[in-house]
Amino acid sequence: MGDFIVGFRDLLALIILMGVTIFIHELGHFLVALRAGMVIDTFSMGFGPAIWQKRWRGINLKISWIPFGGYVALPQLDPTGMAMLQGEVEGKPADPRMNRTISPWTRIAVVLAGPLGNVLLAILLAYVIQWTPRPPPSVADTGHPEIGLVDPDSVAYAEGIRMGDMILAVNGKPVQTWYDYTVECILAGGRSEPIQLGLRGRNGDERNVMVPLELDADSELWLVPGIERTFQCLIAEVVPGSVAEAAGLRANDIVLAVDGARIVSTGDFIEQISARTDVPLALTLNRGGTERVVSVVPVYDPGQKRGLIGVVIRPALQAGDLPWMRHRNPWAQLRSDATAIVRILKALVTPGEARQAAGALGGPVMIFMALWAAIKVSFLNAVGFLRFLNVNLAILNLLPIPVLDGGHIVFSLWEGITRRRVSPRVVNVLTNVFAVLLISAIVAITFNDIKRLFARNRRNREALQPVAEAPAEPGESLDTTPAGESPSGE
Repeated sequence: MGDFIVGFRDLLALIILMGVTIFIHELGHFLVALRAGMVIDTFSMGFGPAIWQKRWRGINLKISWIPFGGYVALPQLDPTGMAMLQGEVEGKPADPRMNRTISPWTRIAVVLAGPLGNVLLAILLAYVIQWTPRPPPSVADTGHPEIGLVDPDSVAYAEGIRMGDMILAVNGKPVQTWYDYTVECILAGGRSEPIQLGLRGRNGDERNVMVPLELDADSELWLVPGIERTFQCLIAEVVPGSVAEAAGLRANDIVLAVDGARIVSTGDFIEQISARTDVPLALTLNRGGTERVVSVVPVYDPGQKRGLIGVVIRPALQAGDLPWMRHRNPWAQLRSDATAIVRILKALVTPGEARQAAGALGGPVMIFMALWAAIKVSFLNAVGFLRFLNVNLAILNLLPIPVLDGGHIVFSLWEGITRRRVSPRVVNVLTNVFAVLLISAIVAITFNDIKRLFARNRRNREALQPVAEAPAEPGESLDTTPAGESPSGE
């Protein structure tokens, strides 16, 4: 019952947050159009059949059953002239205001009000994030993505890449976050030549290495195999009777350092414990926001041939680790969001990157899944993703494409500069062509999203196969956690 309530709560939060984003956009159009005295047929909260509706100042105000956003019907913004034609065909009484000429600059103001609404909402959310206390990132923000795990059997390891290395650039392009690094890998994929990583080691030396990219089977994205980002090392379970329990370790403790050396991943912690037995180690822990130091002596396990302390560990993700939660300064948040979407848009028109950029795009399905995942991490994290989404929608809507707000602006600018309206026939042809292209693109992206989603679910089902259990002895760990959670016994 508890899981159902939590799931229903998260679903309700998803509907409200997604609906607010669309509703604010349409509200911007509505308020400026109302102020300008334009004809407004309908202003609806939601889509589909009406739950409630009322006629006010000639406007059909209504609340509809499908709660995802809403819409505003502005016939005077239709550059094709179809709104007037439809009114005549349907036999609607002519609104005398329809004959009034609306200046192109007024139309531009009405169109800009939608994206401006998204920007204002994003600014508000950015300040909410700044004012609200939140967990710190898993590891210190060094200004560059840091490698937390390297597979010893990988090409990356053979080329000298190690845990704790910071990635400064990909093919000469500077990167500041793991997200930036991932984007550059994706855009460089599909070529035979390896990519160049600019690295800085723990000792401060800088070097360049060449590593290949491989197409990840689940995400269908081009990535460097064998390396993973930094995550905090979370104690998921303490084995009863183990040296860890005797030392005072508890579940949900976060290991920050071993003998003063910062821990950058679960793999890093395993290395520190495995190689040092029968000597006391000082573990710096974060327990509920308070740091403390405990001493523990790893016990050598002949079966595994390494030191163990009797804990189950797993990587843990904090809200501060996510790209949209990296900054606390509101304007740094907005600048980061805008830079991310502009980088993708630039790649879409760059030879050699366009194909990979198009393949990496996410549509409505992926947006809903990302927001759902953000909600499950924390409500504040969902607020951060919503801010990121609003900045993206504002920029995308301003693209000069006829079916978007940016297309309306282009037509109105043409009229304002040349004092001649674009031929309705030309506008109609352009609108229909781009509508077909846009719908086709959305269908293709949605299909790709669903395919990725099924692949991810298949991987998770495979990972959730039962793990064999064995009696736990003092000093050993019993790991019966699903493999999908990536725990490790120490």
